[in-house]
This record gives sequence, structure tokens and C-alpha cells, in this order.
Amino acid sequence: MNARVDAAERLLEEFGWDVDHARHVRRLAVSLFDQLQPLHQFGPDERDILDAAALLHDIGWTVAGSKHHKHAYDLICKRADKLAGFARRQVELIAQVARYHRKAPPSLQHPAFANLTNDEQRAVRRLAALLRLADGFDRPHLQSVTELHCGVTDRHVLIGVKALTDPGLHIEGAARKRALFEEAYGLPVEFAVV
Repeated sequence: MNARVDAAERLLEEFGWDVDHARHVRRLAVSLFDQLQPLHQFGPDERDILDAAALLHDIGWTVAGSKHHKHAYDLICKRADKLAGFARRQVELIAQVARYHRKAPPSLQHPAFANLTNDEQRAVRRLAALLRLADGFDRPHLQSVTELHCGVTDRHVLIGVKALTDPGLHIEGAARKRALFEEAYGLPVEFAVV
């Protein structure tokens, strides 16, 4: 780990909300990021942004369950000083990726998203898409998915899932959250049991 991600880890522990789930989603999201790097072509900064957003995506539950994704956005922005090593603009991206881990996709109708540059909007869409899938793979919050194996063709992305319990349950969770990925990357996603 690096100092920036360590800061996000400390902030997660400060909130203390479902820490095991958050860490597991982070592991899955970073695995997707690394395996799909030829597709998105992002670098270490975007990886750290996704890493931090995955750790903090559910902290909004400490405010309320409904709209917890929006509360996560607000809490991350308010605690920007706790995310040492990230520039203010990067904290905004972390907050937006966390905000879009569920419900409505990023939209120019949302003022904070509309204020981003085109490149930043693209990054938020693509990173949030990875976070949504990772969160879907741990929908029951059981940390059962042990491995993801990604393959990319010109026709689709195939994600193989290995799990300690019924992989179908975890695939169903991710399948429900794949629409943003398919829109952001322009490829359909298929799933298989490893």
C-alpha cells in the first residue's frame, strides 16, 4: 500500500462502517482495474482514486441508509484534509466515484459532475463502473468472491468468478450493476464461473 491509500484506510476505520466489506470491495475493484488496464489505460493516480473510493464508498451509511451514496460524497468532501497525499481535485474524484457506486449513473444534470473536465468525467464514469461491479460481487457482504479473471475481446468483457459459496449469487449481484460499465466502456459484460 502507499501513504495516500493508508490515509483512506485510516478514514474508513474512523467511520468504522462495515470495514470488512469495504476492504473486500477495494480488493475486487483494484483487481478489475489491474486486469482491465489495457482497456481503460489509466495509471497509478486513477488506481489510487479507485482504491480510496472503494474503501470509502459505504461511509454514508453512518448518516442514513437511503441515499448513502450521496452522503458518502458529502463526507469525503468534508474530510478532504484526512486524505493526505491526494490533491483537492483528486479528493473530488474519489468522492464522485464513491457517489456513483449505486443508483443513478453520472449525469451532466448533476452540478458537481458537470463541473468536471471531460477527462475527469470519463475517469469518474469508468472508475465508478468498476466500483459498481466490485460492490455487486459482494452484494451479500460475505466476502466470498476469492478471485476474478478478466478477458477482453473486441466483442465483450468476460469476467470469471471464483467464490467460496455459490458464485451465481455474486454474479447476479454484479450483473445487476453492469449497465454503467457497458455504457462507459462500450462493451457488454458476460460472467462465468471459474
